[in-house]
Amino acid sequence: MGPNGSGPLEYLVHWDGELSDLIRNARRGEPTSIVTFRRGHALAAAEKVTAGLASPSQLVDWAQAVHFEDHVAVEEEHQDLLTQFLAEISTPELFEPVTREVCQRWLRVLQTSMASDAEATER
Repeated sequence: MGPNGSGPLEYLVHWDGELSDLIRNARRGEPTSIVTFRRGHALAAAEKVTAGLASPSQLVDWAQAVHFEDHVAVEEEHQDLLTQFLAEISTPELFEPVTREVCQRWLRVLQTSMASDAEATER
């Protein structure tokens, strides 16, 4: 268990650590609660690839692990956007190969979504 009692799934959605370990631990652990997948998680993951800290194929592996994990729930307010992100990234054979450019495009989409929320709150 990590900080604030977060378990393996928390680490997985945050991509906090070595990916193969995160996936293995998430599959092995008994999840006690539902972890919410938010735009910030998607943004951070796409940023890892654009920054060269992770490869596109690692992003695909990560998205598959998150997408097919029963105990990960997608943030309701942004369900369409996040479900699309996970679906496209986790099944490149159905959409398009995951490249740095694809990640940059997603970064813009996610940043725009988050920025429009911030503006709405300020009004």
